[in-house]
Amino acid sequence: MPRNYVYDQGFAQERTRLAGIESLWDPGTQSLLDDLGIGPGWRCLEVGAGAGSLLDWMTGRGATVMAVDIDTRFIEPLASDSIDVRRLDVRTDELPGGEFDLVHSRLVLEHLPERRQIIDRLAAALRPGGWMVIEDYDWTAFGLEGAGPELERVTQAILVFMQRFGFEPHYGRRAVADLAAAGLIEVRGEGRARVIDSSATGFEFFRLSFESLRGAIVDAGLISEEDAEAAAAHFGADIRVFTPIMMAAIGRR
Repeated sequence: MPRNYVYDQGFAQERTRLAGIESLWDPGTQSLLDDLGIGPGWRCLEVGAGAGSLLDWMTGRGATVMAVDIDTRFIEPLASDSIDVRRLDVRTDELPGGEFDLVHSRLVLEHLPERRQIIDRLAAALRPGGWMVIEDYDWTAFGLEGAGPELERVTQAILVFMQRFGFEPHYGRRAVADLAAAGLIEVRGEGRARVIDSSATGFEFFRLSFESLRGAIVDAGLISEEDAEAAAAHFGADIRVFTPIMMAAIGRR
């Protein structure tokens, strides 16, 4: 993740929040990468490795991985002969050139105003013939069923707050064009979405994202403390989430 990342890296339940992301999206990501042929001998760059679930999966396929993030506390224990963990900022820090069979990033570039330039930098890290897969949200389809108006207001407040820090809620639908503009070939895209209730592991991503940002959006005057309290109560009730669409942009150097 980048420096100035909007979520509080000191949030006590950050590992659980990240586990919600893994539960929701790892199966689809793994299917995409299997379709590209990831296997023995592949050298992969995982950008924004988060809690590291994909690292073990990649090495289980016989690949070696360089895992980069600005917060490496959850992936440092995974470091091994097959997993090279590095703390760096993909906007400014140097990356190896022309080395990787796969560059993968999920839910990172949507937070970075410099995303177009970063894709150029990531493309340069690919070897000829290597693949790039960028996964980011398009929030168009997001919705809550069974929630009160307070939770709807909180959702909008969170998106407004994050946009102040450079977040682009619809970047997922733009990533394919950015890969094409970077000169990649065989460029294509696809999307997937989930409908989950509060019993699903992935629900914690949405609940804990709210908890992580709750104080900041109240302090910013975007919601009242009363709305924040009511939203927290609704998150504890039986509601259903229509997730954003996870868009995947795929291209080859």
